[in-house]
Amino acid sequence: MAWLADALRQEGHTVRLAALAPPAELQKRLPPAEEIHTLLPQSTLVILAVPTATPQGLLRTPTVEGVFPLADCLSLLPVGATVLGGTLPPACREIVTARELRYTDLLQLPELAELNAIATAEGAVALAMKERSTTLFGARCLVLGYGRCGSALCRRLAALGARVTAAARRREQLARIYADGCTPCPIASLSRVLSDCEVVFNTVPAMVLPAELLRQLPPETLLIELASAPGGIDCRAAEAMGLRVIAAPGLPGRVAPRTAGEYLRQVICGLLQQREESI
Repeated sequence: MAWLADALRQEGHTVRLAALAPPAELQKRLPPAEEIHTLLPQSTLVILAVPTATPQGLLRTPTVEGVFPLADCLSLLPVGATVLGGTLPPACREIVTARELRYTDLLQLPELAELNAIATAEGAVALAMKERSTTLFGARCLVLGYGRCGSALCRRLAALGARVTAAARRREQLARIYADGCTPCPIASLSRVLSDCEVVFNTVPAMVLPAELLRQLPPETLLIELASAPGGIDCRAAEAMGLRVIAAPGLPGRVAPRTAGEYLRQVICGLLQQREESI
């Protein structure tokens, strides 16, 4: 988010910060953060953290101390303000409607999903390489889901020489997996491919690896959860079985924050320009 703020500043926009501590390399280029409860009532265009909400319904502010209930933050905004962020809890969506906020869930925009898939796939590969004592070349990898992120990940794993199986639900996705040179597997038939997996990457934001399927994995399997909450791996059951599970949602901002900020700038500026042209 700090890199996004700097990219917007360089484009000539006036940027003010709240509940955000920039990294050292940006501290001299960005203004000091202001009190969130003072700044929000003055703001007609607000960009929230992406992802936005914690499981407890708080605004995600990983760079600063403090607890900021997301519902309270939205209630402080002027009626009709434009707000950009991630997926909101139901109670917060009610506040958006009641206060007539013009809210856009950035994570639902196809253009951002396409861009973020690049950094997510690279980050997932780097994470797997770091956590394993052997190469990905020749490794038996299973990718759950073949959307933007899953397909980008499969291409990179295959380029490294991994033996890649991808699981999907739709027939056209399974055909595309085959056409892309990977081994397709219907998600309903996962049992037939789990017994020899070395690395499992999940991109599906719904339960696809419950305890009964996790029991079929070799004990040394590495599981990497890329999907947003609630994810698709029963992490508690996996850990109880002694399986290694790494939760890695929001990977673009973690592995390539400057690139992730630039992607957000591109999408946000395009969105705002489109709105201006429609007025």
